[in-house]
Amino acid sequence: MMVPIRNLRILLQRILFSSAGKVFVISSICWLLVFQYCRNRYWREPHSAFFQSEHVYDLQYSEYREEQANEFIDRAHDPNVKLEKASSHPDICAAFVTVKRENKQYIDAGIGSMLEGLSDEERSKLYAYVFFANTDPTIHPTWNQPWLKNAVDAALSYNVNATVMEHLRELEEKRNFYEKGVYDYLYALDYCYQIGAPYIAMFEGDIILADGWMVKTRKALSEIEKHAGSEGEKYWNWIYLRIFYTETAVGWEKTDFMYHYKGSMFAAAAIMGYIVLFLTRCFVPSTRRYLDNWTIAVISLATIPAFVALLFMVGKNSLYPPNGVFKMNKFGCCTQALVFPRTQVPELSSYLRGIGTGQTDTMIENYSDERGKQRLALRPQLVQHVGLESSRDNNLQNSQSTWAFWFEEYDPDTLRKEHDALTRELGD
Repeated sequence: MMVPIRNLRILLQRILFSSAGKVFVISSICWLLVFQYCRNRYWREPHSAFFQSEHVYDLQYSEYREEQANEFIDRAHDPNVKLEKASSHPDICAAFVTVKRENKQYIDAGIGSMLEGLSDEERSKLYAYVFFANTDPTIHPTWNQPWLKNAVDAALSYNVNATVMEHLRELEEKRNFYEKGVYDYLYALDYCYQIGAPYIAMFEGDIILADGWMVKTRKALSEIEKHAGSEGEKYWNWIYLRIFYTETAVGWEKTDFMYHYKGSMFAAAAIMGYIVLFLTRCFVPSTRRYLDNWTIAVISLATIPAFVALLFMVGKNSLYPPNGVFKMNKFGCCTQALVFPRTQVPELSSYLRGIGTGQTDTMIENYSDERGKQRLALRPQLVQHVGLESSRDNNLQNSQSTWAFWFEEYDPDTLRKEHDALTRELGD
């Protein structure tokens, strides 16, 4: 009995200390190190095998930005401080649509984060409008706040006749958010259209904007317009620029070549590895003592496929992260922060008004599909959706899925430096 055990031990030692065995052990250690790095790096990626939900919704940069917003509001409270307002010809009309929530109100931090850190020149190019979408706006804690009048260009509620107001009250009492939500969105959109700014930013009231959001948005819009003037360019006929999106919308699809042919990708990588190693052994004599048939087999059939598997585990968004402006004609969720060119608004408004009820984001996507409109998004995201407590009876799971997962890792100093550099570049 001892002889077979001894022979087995000798065999294992020979395998372990062979070139193939050493390669297997070393590549296994390397794979585990890379695996651990991926666990630490990509735990925020929702389509990653390393995703961890335990702390992914913790506020970090958003909390810092909210503190800055509160400091801005404190300055705006001072009657001796007269804040800069929009010029007569702003570049962007930004509309916040807000309703009173049962518990936490997010709108103050949203407005403060939009305005905090803007240079006087930037502020002059921004028309800030807050629309209180309660039929009785006095129930909203922010309504008629002195700091708000000092900070924004317009803070208003409905200006409609008695018949329309009565209908809005009925929708409010019945909690018919599908019809009233569309009406409110159109009301704010049409108000900004009348301002005459070439771009209209539609914001929901439960967001936080990153430092430098405006200069980065304007830079992106400038780049888009450079491509939009001639037919055939990639941004032709665009309807909006999305400055908030969630990574849950960016995962592997069957139409992705790498994912669709993932089995072939493993095989191709293994075959290419074998060919390279075999040719190396043939033409580099000094490698022959290391690259025997078993070693080549281990690298081709084990090491290479294992590392290819890690690529898929990381997730598409992290493996191929879009940079700057990119098309997002599918899976673009929600209306937290959309920037429309003014020229697109009349036709879109007519379409939404004709349907009258539904989920506004879905209706905009349907309209874009029917008209062949390009939908664009900007990465990195400039906005976070912090309103996990919905004002429209949405459940927590749906609210959490509307989340910019990497936003909370932003570094305030880096964003401030980027803001200053781009401001100088654009001459603001």
